[in-house]
Amino acid sequence: MNPIPIFQKKLTGSEMAFAVLMLASFVVYAAGWGPGLRAAEIMRVILLSLIYLAIGIYGERLLLEYPPGPLRIVYFLFQLALGGAIIYFTRGLAWLVLLPMASTALELFSRPAALGMTALIWVVQIAPLYWLFGMAAVWSNGPILLAALVFVLAFTQLTRREQQARLELAEAHEQLREYAARVEELAMTRERNRLAREIHDGLGHYLTAINVQIRAAQARLDQDPELSREALSKAQQMTQEALADVRSSISALRADPTSSRPLEETIRLLLADVRATGLQTRLTVNGEPRSLPQEVEFACFRMVQEGLTNVCKHAQAKRVDLHLEFLEDSVRIRLQDDGKGADSPAGGFGLLGLRERCEMLGGSLNIATRPGEGFMLTMEVPG
Repeated sequence: MNPIPIFQKKLTGSEMAFAVLMLASFVVYAAGWGPGLRAAEIMRVILLSLIYLAIGIYGERLLLEYPPGPLRIVYFLFQLALGGAIIYFTRGLAWLVLLPMASTALELFSRPAALGMTALIWVVQIAPLYWLFGMAAVWSNGPILLAALVFVLAFTQLTRREQQARLELAEAHEQLREYAARVEELAMTRERNRLAREIHDGLGHYLTAINVQIRAAQARLDQDPELSREALSKAQQMTQEALADVRSSISALRADPTSSRPLEETIRLLLADVRATGLQTRLTVNGEPRSLPQEVEFACFRMVQEGLTNVCKHAQAKRVDLHLEFLEDSVRIRLQDDGKGADSPAGGFGLLGLRERCEMLGGSLNIATRPGEGFMLTMEVPG
């Protein structure tokens, strides 16, 4: 429980209930006034009640600011003495005044200690009745007072559990908000990475092919103007396709050329682009072609696109062979060139993006190379 400022003007719900209960006790006492009751007796009860009420509110606030200790026991026993005196001077009519002490016991002490304090409250309640009216009053009123105390204990315990549940629920909601913020941040990061990968895979391929076409046109400008014009026309067409690819990536975070044609046809178009640069290509398809999930077809497209881009930029190859194989529950693509190869299969950002894409789909990507034997890029994904 959070400490309440001692002298704040506003009463809490439990403090308001305490004050109302004190007023009800006084009303019961007033209703039982007899003709012989003196003003001094009434004033004594009123004074004791005000002291009891003030200490019950402000004293408990003060105690809750400090750790448990002997001061709580002193406070509790003092309030019990005041309550017992009020019951005695009202001839048992204000027995309600000690009921809130059962709730206070649960607030200030552990549960076993609170049960012991509640038993003490019951003794203090029935002691004035015994002194005033004898044992008969104890037998007739004792069970009623005990039942009232048990009810207060049970109600207080339920209220505390409800408050604890609300606190736990509030903490859970706060954790959920934090988790949602983290998930949103992670999703944004993944989207940014995906967008960067798409732009690299798509735009990088087009720029490489355009560069090859322009270089071919420059080399044959004097010897074969017609072939140079064809190369420049092809470069212009690729430029337009690259612009469309970039616009699509920015607007939809995915440029998916496979959505309107089969995978085999899309790959043949990619091979036709690099064939125009003078690179010999061959496509072999094994298995029964079938429709694949969109993300699988797109991953295959990007793998071929990145592989062909690397061949054109780095391999110094004359020929590239591509094998597309439809297996029972997966699809495998192998791209191999006859270029210069390398000592290690280290790759750049594009191959790293391909590997990430394969892992997200539950597939694998392997790169094999040796000096003078070219590169072999193999990808297999479920589909």
